[in-house]
Amino acid sequence: MNTNTQLHHNLIVVPPGKQAANPVAERHELVLLFDCAKSNPNGDPDTGNMPRVQPDSLKGLVTDVCLKRKIRNFFSLNRPDGTPRGEDDPSPPSYAVFIRESAVLQQTLESSEVRKQAKQLFNTWLAVQTDLGAKARELLDEKLFDLTEDSFDLKAKPGLKDAKKKEAEKLAKDFTERKDRCFRDALCDLFFDIRFFGAVVSTEGPLKESFYGQVRGPLQFTFAESLDKALPLDATITRCAVASEKEKKQAEGEAAESSANRTMGRKHGIDYGLYRCHIHFSPAFAAKTGFTYYDLDNFLFALVHMFDDDHAAGRHLRLVCLVDFQHQSALGNAPAHKLFNLVDVHSRTETKDGKPVFRSSGSEFPRSLEDYEGTPPADEYHVTKAGEVKGGRNGEGVAVIKAKRLVWEIPLVSHGTAP
Repeated sequence: MNTNTQLHHNLIVVPPGKQAANPVAERHELVLLFDCAKSNPNGDPDTGNMPRVQPDSLKGLVTDVCLKRKIRNFFSLNRPDGTPRGEDDPSPPSYAVFIRESAVLQQTLESSEVRKQAKQLFNTWLAVQTDLGAKARELLDEKLFDLTEDSFDLKAKPGLKDAKKKEAEKLAKDFTERKDRCFRDALCDLFFDIRFFGAVVSTEGPLKESFYGQVRGPLQFTFAESLDKALPLDATITRCAVASEKEKKQAEGEAAESSANRTMGRKHGIDYGLYRCHIHFSPAFAAKTGFTYYDLDNFLFALVHMFDDDHAAGRHLRLVCLVDFQHQSALGNAPAHKLFNLVDVHSRTETKDGKPVFRSSGSEFPRSLEDYEGTPPADEYHVTKAGEVKGGRNGEGVAVIKAKRLVWEIPLVSHGTAP
């Protein structure tokens, strides 16, 4: 369990009576917008790494797993407080990455660190079980199970006589569900991405075919979709060197008239796209995985900075809007879609030949963030008896939803006010 009591970034306000180490108890909805200019935001391996697009509308797509990978990468490079990590710098407590490059998940699940943490959780639970029968307590005191420092096994030890063996096996069966739960909790404690996003860990390892091996995370991303059509770019590139003698001989055979050391390749991208994504947060699942206010503060910080170290020759993304709607209750005080509608971002177009076109390009494709405008949400909202979400507090001075604009780079509408 994450026991940090101090926030690093103070992007949230811990509610009265709560501490940073407590699981988040209020529902959150987040709106995230980012743009991409003359690069590839998310290539599709089924189409030769071309940018993903909706086949009917030609709007660009970025998958949820692509965005979650950027969060994982952020904490692979940085500590939760935002300071860089060295190449051999171990993961900070509770911020190791489970889904990482070239990882063998079964080895991670069966590692001594996971077993040690699960055993510690099991022993902590066992110590406060006052309702165990005298016989069960006697069997435990006789140490019939292998609960050594580097092992966590509820199978009866070999060499027991039949009566003792049967009693031990029955007790182990009764404890199996608790053991599985302790393994799940150990994974959530050690790996932030399981605690944040969940994971399926019931395929191999200690939770194979277990109910507890399907962990639902409190943070769920939607696909990001561009607000308008994305103009595809396709560039041919050359390399004036080869990787091996074999490749050189192959190039000589295929194109004898050209330089034998010159190879060809392609780069795909889009001219410009403004993408929008929604993020849902569930306090019910936060209570199960142990997602705390400390984690929420770090997550928001990672969202703000996840593109900073992600730039590459063929990928340049920029965060332009991040709004966090915090409800007052765990179930939420208003439907998520009504809150998302409060973040109004739309294109600036004019009519040409009876069709809407962007002023910057004179076509149906945008070219920059200046082709858009938006109205930021208010700071507070209340809900009327008719279910309408209204800005400000109600007649009794109560606001049940707070909106925090962590990032707002979108040009304001002409009649809007600065955030």
